[in-house]
Amino acid sequence: MAVLSQATGLQKASLYHHFPGGKNEMLETAVLATIVELERQVFRFLETNGDAGDRIGQVLDGFAVYTNGGRRSCLLAVIAQSSVAENFQSRISAQFDAWITRLSKTLVEFGCERNHGDSLALETLETLYGSLAVGRLLGSFENVSLALRRSRTNIGLDTKPVFL
Repeated sequence: MAVLSQATGLQKASLYHHFPGGKNEMLETAVLATIVELERQVFRFLETNGDAGDRIGQVLDGFAVYTNGGRRSCLLAVIAQSSVAENFQSRISAQFDAWITRLSKTLVEFGCERNHGDSLALETLETLYGSLAVGRLLGSFENVSLALRRSRTNIGLDTKPVFL
């Protein structure tokens, strides 16, 4: 609550006034706002017209912008690792499934076989979100940059392998 109060500039009492459902309502609103923001900055490119490779590249670029190169966490990842995860598990899981499905479809358009597209879409999100977690643990932002480059290479957008 203290972090939310500080971030909004509102006193805790004011937060409860705006969210009579309490902390759960606040978190639910924050989860939905995060999903909308990720859709706007990252995943909307999967639904646009144009070259599939360009659209996938825009998703990766959007992730870099959304996370500020790893300096900004994603609330969905933070909640997934917290004790309140069970309250939002189905909503977050459904959203990630939808993003994986849409990314897989675009990967197939790009030239991947269907089964490989499914596994590559999942691997890409695991790589990106895993890099956020590991970067936080190590206190380094380089992980996200490397993960983005590795994802580009694995997908076939860049041909130079990433060596660590």
